[in-house]
Amino acid sequence: MPNNVVICGGGVIGGAIAYYLAKRGVIATVIENDGVASGASGGAAGLLSPPSPHTSGMPVYELQRRGFDMHMELGQILPTESGVDYGFARSSRVSLAVTEDEEAAARVTVDALTAVGVESRWLEPAELIEVTDWIDGGSARGAALLEDGGCVDAYRYSLALVTAAERMGVVVRSGKVSGIEIKNGRASGVRVGDELVPANVVVVAMGPWSVEASRWVGVRVPVEPLKGQIMKVRPERALPMWQFGHGGNYVIAKSSDVVFLGTTEERSGFDVGITTEARDEIMAFGVGFASELEGAELIEQTACLRPLSEDGLPIMGAVPGIGGMFIATGHGRQGILQSPPSGLAMADLILDGQTEVMDMTPFDPARFGPA
Repeated sequence: MPNNVVICGGGVIGGAIAYYLAKRGVIATVIENDGVASGASGGAAGLLSPPSPHTSGMPVYELQRRGFDMHMELGQILPTESGVDYGFARSSRVSLAVTEDEEAAARVTVDALTAVGVESRWLEPAELIEVTDWIDGGSARGAALLEDGGCVDAYRYSLALVTAAERMGVVVRSGKVSGIEIKNGRASGVRVGDELVPANVVVVAMGPWSVEASRWVGVRVPVEPLKGQIMKVRPERALPMWQFGHGGNYVIAKSSDVVFLGTTEERSGFDVGITTEARDEIMAFGVGFASELEGAELIEQTACLRPLSEDGLPIMGAVPGIGGMFIATGHGRQGILQSPPSGLAMADLILDGQTEVMDMTPFDPARFGPA
């Protein structure tokens, strides 16, 4: 069993790996440049949305399903283990349909959910406002009532994972990883500035910055930052906890007085600046389907960089040709949702060389070949 694991990256994926390794008695060192969850993990909206049954043939279905189910379990134990209340809550959901094709697809989703015993139905526009109390639908033809989802405070959830791991002995230290030492075909250490931190297992989990591993060890890690801007507003009255989505956008009342709206998908490198154009675009979307948000007070506008892989799938597993080296990145917009099974599966791979959590073949780093 490895006795010196170093995890490069203190975001939600690195934190989840450290947490599940500690659960099995392996105490890792986590190295983070800026601070725990200082990247996308801390700036995400924290939505937890289970996948629809009719998408079960997709490679990420099991990752999404296991992620949601494990969050329901963690929500009962992780706050106690860590001492961090991260605002875990269940939330009702609808998916809006504007075109005929979208309505047809929404009805397929309703049928799929109903077939597996989940209460779901198509809501006409008048029913939508009646059921939700504040989502009037705008130009929507109606909406599919979906399986309940959930939400967390993304930063505090990420902090809870790391804090619980620290309580089990995990060490978190600051520093910028500048390279990985390879000796006799195996990872033997991590360079942090001018210091070499010894290791017999190295895990690269640095979000979009994981691309740096390509030049460090000569393997392709095709991941780039996908910038997303998010708005937090305070409505004029308390709203029931509902969330709705259309396309890649969403609105969620995470509490009675705070609503999150998002998000953009911008390929603008490592820029994390916010823009008035994004603010206006996001607010127009929200108000267009929930006119009650028009008078909401702006609390905050943020931006984060999510790790997007070349083929849109996570990159998780052993690095080919280098013993004791692993990568876990590329979760795109679903890092918070997918973190529990990702952390558990990676811990299994590190300790056992295999996992029963899910089929990891689609996520194998070897699929991209050498650098």
